Amino acid sequence: MTQPVRLDRFVYLLVAVVLIVLLFNLHLWVITTGTEGEIADISRDMLARQNFLHPRLLGVDDFRHLPIPLWLTSVGMRLWGVNAFGARFFIPLSIGVQIIFTYRIAMRLFGLPQIGLLAGLVYLSCPLVLACSRYLSADIFLASFELAAIYCMLLYHLEKRPVALYGLASMLAGAILCGGLRGLLLPLSVGAYVLIFGPRNYWVHWRHGLAALALMLSLVSFWFIHANTHLDDFWVYTRQIFWRDTFLNTPMHPRWQYGLAFVLGSLPWWVVVVPNLTAAPLWQNPTVVQVTMFWLAIPLGIYTLTGSTSFAGLLPILAGFSILVSYLIHLLSKPQIWQYSRWFAQIYGTVGVLALAVPMGYQILGQPMEINWPMAVPAIAVLVIVVLLYRSIRAGLRFRLVTMVLAPSLMLLLYSGYYVQTNGPWKESTDIVSKLIQQRRLESLPVMVYNETLPSLAFDLNKDTITINDGAVHETFFQTAQDGEENRWIRLSSPSANRYLRRLMTAPSVLVISGDLPDRWNWIKINYPNMEWAGRWQVLYRPQ
Repeated sequence: MTQPVRLDRFVYLLVAVVLIVLLFNLHLWVITTGTEGEIADISRDMLARQNFLHPRLLGVDDFRHLPIPLWLTSVGMRLWGVNAFGARFFIPLSIGVQIIFTYRIAMRLFGLPQIGLLAGLVYLSCPLVLACSRYLSADIFLASFELAAIYCMLLYHLEKRPVALYGLASMLAGAILCGGLRGLLLPLSVGAYVLIFGPRNYWVHWRHGLAALALMLSLVSFWFIHANTHLDDFWVYTRQIFWRDTFLNTPMHPRWQYGLAFVLGSLPWWVVVVPNLTAAPLWQNPTVVQVTMFWLAIPLGIYTLTGSTSFAGLLPILAGFSILVSYLIHLLSKPQIWQYSRWFAQIYGTVGVLALAVPMGYQILGQPMEINWPMAVPAIAVLVIVVLLYRSIRAGLRFRLVTMVLAPSLMLLLYSGYYVQTNGPWKESTDIVSKLIQQRRLESLPVMVYNETLPSLAFDLNKDTITINDGAVHETFFQTAQDGEENRWIRLSSPSANRYLRRLMTAPSVLVISGDLPDRWNWIKINYPNMEWAGRWQVLYRPQ
């Protein structure tokens, strides 16, 4: 049995173990408001209606989100139920797929299986990757398709296997159905690198190439042909998906944050990279310069200028960075590896102590932060792992250096899950509202939300809520009218909607309001004898 085959099996076994860790306390991370709540609730609605071609948000047809993330999320909920674990089930699996393709791409680029193994482990140990394993985002699924497309591209260019053309076509189609035109950016950039600097091997199986192109176009076009039959202005929708969302839309984050997120998301490894940036052996390999330019600098520069991606969209760029870091680790001398191992032991030892001491200190002082045994055990495990790796294991120094970062990071990921369970979610969530409604046994009543869309609340309650639009809710042209829409989307500018709303409010129902009611709505309090606060929301209700 050859060494690459044995290493392949080891990588697959390692990914399986990692998936167990990533899935272990995934359910502790509640679905948050915003895009995550929208994807979760649209997928829940698809599953409830068994209709996977008509996405609906809060009872209204809505085509803003492309289909593959919605379908995968629906399948996860079909397997594990309508809950946070089911909604996010395919996120850790996507991370596992990205590890495998990072390993295989690095092996193709540098010709050494050991560099591929280190690249996959470095990628997994990056804080941004671990954080994304707990977040539901289309960009995480997109990263898997982008890396798979790059691998198929390298496979075909180096070995001319026709099956790689069909793989490339399928992966590019998947990328488009996850992220629109943005899904082609990184594969095209890396493809330019392969064509310009790779082997001068431009011969193509033209029949297979045409068949692969037809496959890609058919996979992509079916969704947009279907959408055309349900949208008032299909061309406006198409321009939005393929052009405005990529180049002209309002930035998802301030542009300066993308570079910062990239650095912080790969932070531990800059301890190794910065002291060796000027090392001559690193830059003597032309692949390093080319990958840095076409895989890191150009895509990151475009994302920074356009602001067209979430931070999760940086994952495939981090994969390229991890490949370069693994090659750098391969070049390190034994004294350097010992030095960096000592630094990492000090860093993660300090983090482990702080993870124990800070919540414990706050709890002793009576401050609103608690620690319990499920939190303490992973923090203690961080300290134990650091000591064992540094003092007890002598073989495999490079592998040990990477494990010195990866193993404590996985324990801290488990720690963070128990932390948010004990001390509240890391980002705003309607979980506290849904728990209040369920505790008061009100979930069977109509639930109305004033002047705000809260799909995460509809997901938590596993039912459609009623949105009251008093002018603050932005409705897009992707939302289309259908029978029964007025029952789920009340526009106060409509007299008939106002009459329907008054009938709802005089019957047993629940009203959720962000902050205080406007003065003109004081009459509502007469209809709702009960009011409680849940975070920033008021919950008014009339029980049965």
